Amino acid sequence: MITCTSCGKVNPTDGRFCSSCGVPIASPNTSTSSSYTISGTRLRDRYIIKRELGQGGFGRTYLAEDTGRFNELVTLKELTPQNQGTSALQKAEELFQREAAMLHKLSSPQIPRFWEFFREGRRLFLVQDYIEGKTYQSLLKERIAVGQTFSEAEIIHIFQQLLPVLSYIHTVGIIHRDISPDNIICRARDHTPILIDLGGVREILEPTAVHSQNPVASNSLTRLGKVGYAPEEQLRLGIAAPHSDLYALGVTALVLMTGKEPQALIDPNTLKWLWQKELSLSQQMSNILSRMVAPQPSERFTSAEEILQQLPTTNSNVTATQMSNTIAVTPQKGKSQPALVNNSGCGKVFDESVKVPPEISGWNWGAFWLPGLWCLSNQVWIGLIAWVDVSAITLPLTLGLTWPIVGVVLGIKGNEWAWKSRRWESIKDFQNHQRGWAFISWFIISSLVCLILLLLVLILIFGLTIAGISGLNN
Repeated sequence: MITCTSCGKVNPTDGRFCSSCGVPIASPNTSTSSSYTISGTRLRDRYIIKRELGQGGFGRTYLAEDTGRFNELVTLKELTPQNQGTSALQKAEELFQREAAMLHKLSSPQIPRFWEFFREGRRLFLVQDYIEGKTYQSLLKERIAVGQTFSEAEIIHIFQQLLPVLSYIHTVGIIHRDISPDNIICRARDHTPILIDLGGVREILEPTAVHSQNPVASNSLTRLGKVGYAPEEQLRLGIAAPHSDLYALGVTALVLMTGKEPQALIDPNTLKWLWQKELSLSQQMSNILSRMVAPQPSERFTSAEEILQQLPTTNSNVTATQMSNTIAVTPQKGKSQPALVNNSGCGKVFDESVKVPPEISGWNWGAFWLPGLWCLSNQVWIGLIAWVDVSAITLPLTLGLTWPIVGVVLGIKGNEWAWKSRRWESIKDFQNHQRGWAFISWFIISSLVCLILLLLVLILIFGLTIAGISGLNN
C-alpha cells in the first residue's frame, strides 16, 4: 500500500493516482525519498540530478541540469521543514513562496540568481544558479595544510568586493544572518567572492521565531547564524540588522587570517577578543576590524559604506599570499578596487539617482547607428520608436527623422540605460557587448557607404559610356 503525501489516503501499491484527491502517487522505488540522490533522477519533468553537492540542516543540495534552459547547470536545494504535518507543510510553503518572491527581486552577479521553487510530494525545492568554485572554508583548510593563511591584502580585496553586495541587500531590506567562510564561494572563473545561503530562507525550516516592534529588524527576527560568527544579540534574541552581517564578516576575516575558529580567538573568562595577539595588521585595518566585531551594536559600523570609506588601499608593505589551486589575488599597488555595487538590471532607467559605473560612460556607436536593432538585445525598449519611420502613414509626418533622432538620444544615454535595463555579469561583459554592437554598426554602415559609392561609380561610368556612344553617333 502507498500513502498519498498530499491527503494521507492509503492507496493500492499498483495505483498511479490517489483515489481520494487525484494527485499522482509514486511507487516506493520512485517516491520522494532518498532516491533523489541518484544520478539521473528527474524532478518536475525538467531537472535531472547529476550528483549530491552536500547536506545541511535545511536538507540536501544537488547539482542538476535544467532541460528547460539548454541543460544549464543549476543548484537544486531540497528544503525539509522540521514539522512534516500537512498544515505545517502548507504554512512552510506559504512562507517559502513569500521568501522566494523576495529572493527573485535580488539582482547581483555576486548572489546566485534565484529561478523558482516548487513542491514535489512533501518536499520543497529551490532552484538557483550553480556557482563553480570552492568555499573560503575549503580554501582555508588547504592553506592551513601547508602552513599558510589569508593575508591582510586579500582580506581588503574581499571586503572591497563583498561590502557593496551587503550594502545592496541591506538597502532592499534583507539581512543575510549567516555569513561565514562556508557561505562564501570563490568563483572559479574569476576568483570573485559569491555570497550564498541567505539566512532568510531558513525561516521556513526553523520553528523558533522571535517577533519585535523594532522596525529595523522586525523582518529578520529569527535565531539564525553560527555560534562565534553571529553576534550575541542575534543568537540570543533573534535581533538582526545590517551591523549583524558586518560583525559576521569581520569574524570571517579574522578566521581566514588566523586559521582559528572564533571560539579560539575569544577569552572565555572576559569574553574579550584576543585576535590582536595573533595578527600584526596595519593600524587602519586593525581599527576597522575592532569596530566590526565590537560586542555592543552601538559601537559597530552601521552600514557597509562606512567601512568602504575607511578601507585602506593595498601597498607594497602588504603582499597577498599566493597559492596554487586556491584563491590567488594580488590587488594592484596603490589602487583601491571599485566599491560600486553591480546594480545593473535594476529597472530604474530614468532615475538619475541610480549611479552607473564611470567605466561605461561615453558615446555608444552601436545605439547611434542602429537604435531600432540595438535596443532589442540591450532591452532599452524606447529604441523601438525608431521604427516609426517604416510606416507609410507616419513617414510624411516624421520626414524620416525619427531614426536619426532616436539614434542621437541613445548614442548619448544608451550606455546608462542599457546598464539599468538589463542584468550584466560584469562591467567587462557590458563593454564587450557594446563593442560588438559598435563593430556591427560600423561594418553595416561602411558596407552601405561602399555600395552607394560603387553604385555612383557605375552610374557615372554608364553615363560616360552613353555620352561617348552618343558622341560617336553624331
